[in-house]
Amino acid sequence: MNAVELGATLYVPAINPTAKAIAYGAIDDLRSVVICLEDSVRDDQVPAATAALQALLAGFAERAPALSIYIRPRNFQMLTQLLHMAGIDRIDGFVLPKVTTQSLPVWLTALMHEHHRIMPTIEGEEAFDRAALARLCDQLQPYAERVSAVRIGGNDILGLLGIRRSRYRTAYDGPLGSVIRDITGTFIPNGFGVAAPVFEHFSSPDVLRREVEQDIEHGLLTKTAIHPEQISIIHSVYRPDAAEMAEARAILSQEAPAVFGSNGSMCEPATHAPWAGMIVRRAQAHGVAGLDQQADVRVA
Repeated sequence: MNAVELGATLYVPAINPTAKAIAYGAIDDLRSVVICLEDSVRDDQVPAATAALQALLAGFAERAPALSIYIRPRNFQMLTQLLHMAGIDRIDGFVLPKVTTQSLPVWLTALMHEHHRIMPTIEGEEAFDRAALARLCDQLQPYAERVSAVRIGGNDILGLLGIRRSRYRTAYDGPLGSVIRDITGTFIPNGFGVAAPVFEHFSSPDVLRREVEQDIEHGLLTKTAIHPEQISIIHSVYRPDAAEMAEARAILSQEAPAVFGSNGSMCEPATHAPWAGMIVRRAQAHGVAGLDQQADVRVA
């Protein structure tokens, strides 16, 4: 799965008793799940969480999950333990927590000969260091085809500043905004998808909707979710409307003029083709706004 196809990725603690039902499709339109053994699990709960995950994986060995499943281990040692569990071959990959220029090569040594995909998470001090971000990008380049998305650990990053997300403003209206821009500006031009950070206040759907709109403007087309009610909101914003689809098709058409007007805007295929291609990919993954089913998307 690439970043667009992941959609809203729901984080589920490994000790959550509904994890199995979720993995087999209990939540409508959910495509990807992260089973978490890290920050969502207390130190004293780790043995129980590990046992619960082992039982879940044993079930996957008998019947494959319906969704894309990623596991977030607590540390490198736990990752090596997980790789020996029955059923681990049925999951898509691993979320690597708190990666740094020092720890990422260590994580990658355990996965070098594995088929699993990875989602490294930037959530430490290096999030504020553009040079460190560039080094992380270089370290990931040999594994680019296996990176589903680079994740932004927004809450951890803000924790370094001793602050928390506002329930009234989007991430882009606070100190996290500049961090998101630095990470996207580093990784997206180099071919990596980037996952937007979680909006933890699930009782503020209007703010979430505004934030997802801004995510899209910054090129982030998958987002962490921590509550099932956030999924439909995120996916609804990912759906392009009919006008965007028509404009994208016109830009991608082999007969398109070098420059033309559409709905009061200039269209220039030489520069707007990547945007148009992404509109088509969003429609293929999430459908078109106003249609009951996913669009049968073809490029004119």
